[in-house]
Amino acid sequence: MNAQLTFEFPLDKDSTLERYEGDVGQRALALAPAAVWFSGASGSGKTHLLQALCHRCEQQGGRSLYLSPAADHSPAILKDLRAFDVLAIDGLDGILGNRPWELALYDLINHLSADGITWLLIASQQPLPEINFTLSDVASRCRSMQWLQTGQLQEHEKRRVLCRFADEVSLPLPTEVLDFLLQRSPREIGSLIKTLNVLADESLRLQRRLTIPFLKQVLNL
Repeated sequence: MNAQLTFEFPLDKDSTLERYEGDVGQRALALAPAAVWFSGASGSGKTHLLQALCHRCEQQGGRSLYLSPAADHSPAILKDLRAFDVLAIDGLDGILGNRPWELALYDLINHLSADGITWLLIASQQPLPEINFTLSDVASRCRSMQWLQTGQLQEHEKRRVLCRFADEVSLPLPTEVLDFLLQRSPREIGSLIKTLNVLADESLRLQRRLTIPFLKQVLNL
């Protein structure tokens, strides 16, 4: 049994390209089959995007694999992965700088490049140009990949994401509250969703509708 089959990394059924805001997904598709490295802060949509591209592959009859390896996994999880049409590796920050992991990643990139069949997608929080690789050969290979950044949404895109989240949790979201939230809260979409989730929980717990005074009270603004 291949090493990666001893771990389970299921796809979220809601992580689709249709639900992904921004143009990064379409920009990535335009680059295929060139390997792509995505960078972005926590909550910026990297995992959603990787899984969405896996979903799209499978909808078209291909085979995909999504991995989120951690330091307590074995680097052998990256072996024998050439049978997939799309291979998405998430959360590389936790293993980069570790020589055995970098060697495994180097071998994987070389094998996939030689075959020219599997579309390799990698994601990290740290921007690719700023990563301190242990092995220079790995750095060279990785920095030759196409690099895209997630989470850089326009104002109208952030509004759509937050309104959709509010609808899904049956939370009435007045326009003035949304405006205030966008003006006063962290601008990164993951942080905005977490803030709105806190407001939804408190609104339900206290049986209070969302107003600007209530938002200020909950968020200590």
